[in-house]
Amino acid sequence: MRSTITRKLQSIKTYLYPLYWQAARLGWRLLPIKKAPEIRNHQYTIGITTYLDRYETLFKPFLLQLLKLFPETEIVITVNGHYNRTSQLLYLENIRSFLKQFPNVKVITFVEAKGLSKLWNLLLLNSSNERLFILNDDLEISPLFRRDLEKSGILSEKIALVNQSWSHFMISREMVNLVGWFDERFPAIGNEDEDYESRLVLKQVEMGFFHFRSIKAILTIPVTYSYGEQVDIINTKYLKANKVFFDTKWETVTQPTAGYHYVRILNAWVKLKEGMDTPRFYS
Repeated sequence: MRSTITRKLQSIKTYLYPLYWQAARLGWRLLPIKKAPEIRNHQYTIGITTYLDRYETLFKPFLLQLLKLFPETEIVITVNGHYNRTSQLLYLENIRSFLKQFPNVKVITFVEAKGLSKLWNLLLLNSSNERLFILNDDLEISPLFRRDLEKSGILSEKIALVNQSWSHFMISREMVNLVGWFDERFPAIGNEDEDYESRLVLKQVEMGFFHFRSIKAILTIPVTYSYGEQVDIINTKYLKANKVFFDTKWETVTQPTAGYHYVRILNAWVKLKEGMDTPRFYS
């Protein structure tokens, strides 16, 4: 009987979920963007990484939603470079012009492509607060997102994932002091999260996990990348160069083995290879 009730409840939730997001999209039309005269939220900063191909379709709609909910909160944006220099320079001109109207937004831009680890580190370096929420640009939020963020208890954590994904996570300066920066030896995108989770395990750090119904990923497969027209891709959207570096840094086995540590995101056991400790990129 209990299993039947559970299945029925799950079926109802599955049916209601699309309706929730339809209502959320209608709700945004009722919320204006408010320009706060000064930054007054000193509990946390919001950080976003983005690049050329997502400007109109993903980044701008997402940022405008955030600005409606967080008008007095510091928002830091790292804009990656691109192999097409002409297109990149025009893009940087457009995005700077767009962002300068928002007093709570700080932007760091590049002409040449950088690895995602560096973009994440620069969000941390340019954040004024102890805690930073790092968000992908291919996300959708509902008007209840801020409520979930501030009422969930995540602000008491040192590091935590939302919905078990590194597409939206919180990290503190305390955690960076303990575990270190994201590894900038990863040249592009992919495996940074697996590397950091592995390092958390080696430091015996417990990560927090929180579920927010008010945020979800928009499933997109990149058409082009910042890093060049001819790049080797794995898992539909990550670059092989990062996987090669990960395998250079870590030994991975699929069964419990002495000297190896279990890592959730990999569902495997890892050991750091000799001489591959992560450098301290910033003081």
